Amino acid sequence: MRSSKKRAWLTPDTDDALAELICKRVFVPNSPAFRESVRGALLELTHAWNWEQYGSMTPEETALKMLELYNMFALDDACSMDVPAPFWDAGSDADAEAPADAQTWYGYITNPSAAEGELTFFESAAIWTFTGFLALATPELGFAPAILFNTIAPKFALAVRRGDVGEIIRILIDGQDAAAIDTSSAAVGDVVKVDLTPAPAATHEIIMVQVG
Repeated sequence: MRSSKKRAWLTPDTDDALAELICKRVFVPNSPAFRESVRGALLELTHAWNWEQYGSMTPEETALKMLELYNMFALDDACSMDVPAPFWDAGSDADAEAPADAQTWYGYITNPSAAEGELTFFESAAIWTFTGFLALATPELGFAPAILFNTIAPKFALAVRRGDVGEIIRILIDGQDAAAIDTSSAAVGDVVKVDLTPAPAATHEIIMVQVG
């Protein structure tokens, strides 16, 4: 039974065409006020509470899809699909930018407080915004932003820059808890770093997940 409280938009039906994107240019007056107003208007599409169930897609599924599209819009003003890598490497093997569908390290975890070995990583760049290189806070969707990547390095340092709000980042190496970074005691803009030396192995899988 549909709620008597009408919401702004009706959810669509799931359709294979959702995987096909076209680029539509939006012309905006070149002033910060107009640019941010347009972004703010589009951001309303990324909130599940603004959608009413009508088609086969749920409000949460529709909002997540719109969040993916919003992030593509926010990248720049020229329909670019490239996003930055989540790490910095002086070697030639690391690209500074690549298409979103090639950025396999971006994603989320639906059970961030689960025990070791029970975390499930879902690849998706949809919950990230790259204008500030931050994960969007979307608690109503019930997941935590995460980064997963593999390395052959025998030891490494992981660093998190403190934003406006302090965060706790859970770090797992090869499926085992290795450390936690708490940025709440750092000043805004400061970097909190942890040095790690995992057990010897050919490669290491590292997951960084925001848990608080």
